[in-house]
Amino acid sequence: MNEEQTAAPKFVVIVAIISLVWNLMGCGIFLTEVFAQESMMESMTEKQKDWVRSTPSWVYILFAISVSTGLAGSIFLWVRNRYCVVLYSISLGAVLHQMIYTMVIAGGLQVMGPSGAVMPTIVILLAVTWLIYAVSLLKKKALH
Repeated sequence: MNEEQTAAPKFVVIVAIISLVWNLMGCGIFLTEVFAQESMMESMTEKQKDWVRSTPSWVYILFAISVSTGLAGSIFLWVRNRYCVVLYSISLGAVLHQMIYTMVIAGGLQVMGPSGAVMPTIVILLAVTWLIYAVSLLKKKALH
């Protein structure tokens, strides 16, 4: 450790593991939506199924970017590498674009109802949290 870098709090590992598990679950959901979409929609109404099926492919590209950079950011946070900030920033940007399009522009809130806003809100809040935490560590010079 060089003189400019300070020791990272032990809490970093806990946050990194939580972020890693969250992003692994996101990867699982992404794979389900891409490869097992019909089985995922079994409990949905026909209107909801039509809405899901109308999702443009670029939204799935954003989804892939958000979960893969979030996962990589978690790993980089775990090893206390400053590039976790860049990765979490990309992940948050992709999440915001994906959620704004699907829930607002494409009408997801109307189709899925108010409860459909719960998971997107959690996803956005956690993406913001990971980024703020990583930036705070960078400012404390606890990342290399």
